[in-house]
Amino acid sequence: MSRSPEDEALAALTVRAVLMMPDGSPADFAAVYAPDAVNREAVAEPPECRVGGPAAFHATAQWLRAAFSDLDFTVDAVVVDADTVVTLGTMAGRHTGTFTLWRPDGGLDRALPPTGRSFRVKYAHAMRMRDGQIVEHWAYRDDLGQARQLGWMPPSPVHLVRSAVATAALRRRLRQADPVVDGDG
Repeated sequence: MSRSPEDEALAALTVRAVLMMPDGSPADFAAVYAPDAVNREAVAEPPECRVGGPAAFHATAQWLRAAFSDLDFTVDAVVVDADTVVTLGTMAGRHTGTFTLWRPDGGLDRALPPTGRSFRVKYAHAMRMRDGQIVEHWAYRDDLGQARQLGWMPPSPVHLVRSAVATAALRRRLRQADPVVDGDG
């Protein structure tokens, strides 16, 4: 089934948005995401990822890059339906930096220290478009599969201790950087 030129443009834009996560610049993100774009998945991401617009999406990329070296995305299929585009593919990387999870109130939930392990999981990204830019994003990932591959689940006693130590250390750094924000919310 062939797509219209408009659908092809939307598909290409969405593929570009996914594939630039490992190395896209702020300018790359500004070219793809609308100033009022919203990432519906940012609830567990650092506060700077929740502000909206291209800067927030670039902050999400920076957050992932800080935790996972060799970060790679593939796009295996693209579905276009009116103003919404869905990509299906894989996300892969190696856990070489601390991965942080954040609470909805913006406080630090936990820090997961590097395991050195690699992962490869399936994902789907859904993006709604307006005027040739992305205005809304949802992600559907195999988070449990990723956690198992990285040794986060089931949590071993060693992993739990390492995570508690990393979380406490990050909370201390957050308090030192901004005494008003204690890292606990």
